[in-house]
Amino acid sequence: MVNPYERLGNGIIEQAVKDYRRARKYLKKHPRTEELEAAVAAQIAEKKKRRKERVKLNLPREREKRSKEERILDNIRSNERMVSETEQFFLSGWFTDLTEINGKWLLERLKQEVG
Repeated sequence: MVNPYERLGNGIIEQAVKDYRRARKYLKKHPRTEELEAAVAAQIAEKKKRRKERVKLNLPREREKRSKEERILDNIRSNERMVSETEQFFLSGWFTDLTEINGKWLLERLKQEVG
């Protein structure tokens, strides 16, 4: 019978693997590109310009919606953080405390799997 601490450790590792796979798949489908970065930078600059004009004309604040490109770039950044954090976890001492599995081996397998 597996003790509760082993079960908890296994659950933590399983969740990290799921998070890693999901994040890598998202990044594969939505890569960060210079064109996307430039489009978002231009949109943000335009919003700042409009905001400045509204303040200058003493107009009420306007609710600004994030563009599709801004949302995608935010999601890319979030998934990049997830990949980085889970990679650090797989190579950490805490991972070694939770399991007998070699974290470096697991990480390499995951990278091959996701591509």
